[in-house]
Parts: sequence; structure tokens; C-alpha cells
Amino acid sequence: MSDAQKDIGRFFRHSAVYALGNVLNRVGAFVLLPIYTNYLTVSQYGEIELFYAIASVVSGLLSVGIAHATLRFYFEYREESDRHAVVSTNLLASFAISLAGVLPLAFGSDMVGRYFFGDPVMGQGILLVLASLLLELSSQISLAYLRAKEHSTFFISISIGKLVVQFVANTVLLVWFDAGVLGVLTGNLAAVALGWLVLTVFTISRCGLRFELAKLVPVLKYSFPFLLSTVVALVSTNLDRFLINSFLTLQALGLYALAIKFSKLLTDLIGEPFNLAYGSFRFTIMGQDNAATIQARVVRYLFSASCLAALGLAYFTSDVLRVMSAPEYWKAADYVPLLALAGALKVVSYPLQSGILYQKQSRHIFHIGVVGALVSAVSAIVLIMWIGLIGACIAVLVSTVTEVVLTDRLAQRYFKVDYEYPRLLRVFAIATAFYLVSIPVMVLAPWVAFVIKLALLIICALAMIKGGALENDEIHQARNFLSSRWRNLPRSA
Repeated sequence: MSDAQKDIGRFFRHSAVYALGNVLNRVGAFVLLPIYTNYLTVSQYGEIELFYAIASVVSGLLSVGIAHATLRFYFEYREESDRHAVVSTNLLASFAISLAGVLPLAFGSDMVGRYFFGDPVMGQGILLVLASLLLELSSQISLAYLRAKEHSTFFISISIGKLVVQFVANTVLLVWFDAGVLGVLTGNLAAVALGWLVLTVFTISRCGLRFELAKLVPVLKYSFPFLLSTVVALVSTNLDRFLINSFLTLQALGLYALAIKFSKLLTDLIGEPFNLAYGSFRFTIMGQDNAATIQARVVRYLFSASCLAALGLAYFTSDVLRVMSAPEYWKAADYVPLLALAGALKVVSYPLQSGILYQKQSRHIFHIGVVGALVSAVSAIVLIMWIGLIGACIAVLVSTVTEVVLTDRLAQRYFKVDYEYPRLLRVFAIATAFYLVSIPVMVLAPWVAFVIKLALLIICALAMIKGGALENDEIHQARNFLSSRWRNLPRSA
């Protein structure tokens, strides 16, 4: 086995653990959806999305990229004492910055509630969101430490524990106490608080609690472009929510939010596990001669899996909604295909940044974000006013394509990678063809359509493998791996 295969194998072992945790996490989160879509009106679901949009803006402004910088600067040092100092310093700095940011908003929570919701009572929701943010942002440093140590099992255990608390709390508050939107936000806070407590105790027990300004200064310098890029990314990510609320209705925002939740399965089940493992992995291989080869191969795997997952979402979201939600939510499925395509492209953008991040040229992330935000803002305003929610979905796709192309072009200056573009285009063309073929099937009886779509998805996966997702030697290796695992399974007497 080559060195490249060994490195990729190590990477995928941790990715598999992260993926398993995220699958369990998402399954649990989707168990909550029937409760949300049966005990909340579409307008209330829209209100929750508006709270999340506000939280996203505040979080982006206060996170200042310290969590990512923790992962990057952890590997700048060889001594464990220095590495621990990086983690503990960033942990204290993150909490202080977040606290300083949320306090002024907490004092003006009634005003914020009145402005966005027309009801000062919703200021209570703002307070719940701010408390969650304070703990969540601090937790990100501890999670970066777990990633650096490749404690993937512990990482996902925290996620699953938080999910259990959230599920129990939200179910009780919605079903038994009819607590509505504030009940959901309270349940979320309970889950975040538990995760923060466990992570903070673990991190301090391993790294201590000391502050070194000399280690914080380079982190902040490195993070500053991320703050700028985050600010502009907030525009492209959340402007559509505010525009839908302004130009359309809260009901429209509720449908859009549900469609976004389904499309986010791509980032939750594929993108996030990949990012968690690849974030540190890529820095460990950059000095190797085969680093570019490894990255090109990983991107091919990632893009193929994302396209297949996007097709699955386009196929089956409508079936899932009919089973789990009230009829007024079903139309959300119409907006998933375009959002899923954008999600597939967004997943691939993370590894494309490798050259930029390794050479510490993080200012380019800001430049890309500025262009993406401008494209997003202009296209969203025009298209939402023109064609409503479909326009919002197209605007997301247009801005995502713009950012992916710019990321690739700029990163190639610092880390040349010969991506297999013909293979990637074939994979995309196959997925697109199978989506178009399925359109007439949608009018058939639900169970008949479901069976046909499942068969089409399986055939599409095989077509992708033959069409370029895997090389012949990779197919052979995969068969040998699966055969060996099958032979090693325990047999009953």
C-alpha cells in the first residue's frame, strides 16, 4: 500500500467516525421535525428561522475565526505545553470576546424583538439565543482541540448527548406545555449548556487555564481576515431570510427554512464530517510530495458522494414530508433540488481552500466572501421580488458557484492541484440526467414513485462509479476491502 493510500486511509477512518456521529445526530434531529411541523404553525417555523438568522449574524461577528485559528496554530508548535497554551489562551479569549458582544444586545433585547417580530415579548427569545451563543462559541475552541487530537469518538459523543437533551426538552416543552417558539429556544439552550460544561471541564483538565498574550496576537492577526470574510458571508447566507420576511411572508420563510433544513443534510452528513477530519489532516500531509495527488483524489470522492446525496434529496424529500408533516409544509419539497445542488458545490469548497490556508493567505477568503456577498445580495433582491422563493433558491446557487470558482482559482496560486475536471463533469452530468429522468415519475402513486426513484438512485450510483467517480484500481481495492470485512464477520454456530 502506497503512502498516499495509507494517509487517505487514516483520514477516512476519522471521517467515518464523524460521519456516523452526524448520521445519528441528523436522524435524531429529524425525529424532532414531525413535532415541529405538527405543533408549530408555518409562521412559527418562520419565526424560529428568523431567530436562527439573527443568531447566525451575531455568531459570525463574535467568533472572529478563533476556533479555526486554534486548529491551525496548534500544529505550529511541537511542545505539548505550547500547544496547551494555545488552546487555553484561545478558550479564555473567545469567552471574553463573546461575553463583551452579547451583553449590549441582551440589554436591548426588547427593542430587537419589537423590530424583527413586532412584539417585545420576543425579546425573551433573543436572550435565550444570546445565552446559547455565548456557550456555543466558547465550545468551538474545545471542539477544535478534540479535532487536533483526533478524538473523533469523544467529539461525536458530545454531539449525540446534546441531541438527546434537545430532543427530550423540546418534546416536553412543545407537546406537554405548548411552549411554542420560546420552548424550542429553551430546549436548544439546555443542550448547548450541557455540551459546554463537559467540553470546558475536559479541555481545562488537559490544557490548564493560562493566558499568554504572545500566543494570542498571531492568532488574532491570522483570524482577522476570517472576521471580515465572515461579516460579508453573513450577508450572502442570511440576507435571503430577511428579504423573504420583508417581501413575502413568514409562511414563505417557514417553507424556505424547511427546504434549507433538508438541503443542509449534505453539509451535515457529508460536508461536516469531512471538514472535521480534513481540517487537520491536510496540514499533516502538506510537506509530502504526493499532497496534491491526495487532495485531487479526495475532492473526486467528495464531489461524487455529494452529487449522489443531492440527487437522493431531490428524489425523496417530498415523500418524507408527506409522512412527517402537516399538508401546509409539503410545498417545501419544490425548493430542495436547487438548494441541494448548491449544497453539493459548497461541500467541495472546503478542500479547495487548502493552498490559501496553508500559505496563511487568509485575506483571500475575505475577497471571495465580498464577491459572493455582492452576487448574493443583488441576485436575491432581484430574483425574490421577481419570482419569489424559487428566486431565492437560484440566488443561493449563483453565489455558491461564484465562490467555488474563485476559491479554486486563488488557491491554485499557492498549491497547484490538477483536479480531474473531465471526471467531475461526467459525474455531474450523470446525476443531472437521472434527475431529469425522474421528473415524470413524480406524478405516479407515492409508493410506486418511491420504488422507481430508489431503483434510479442505485443505478445512478453504479453509473457514477463507472463514469469516473472511481478508477479501476480503486474499485478493485474497495472490493478487496469489503470482501475481507465480510470474511471477518463473526459467524453463528
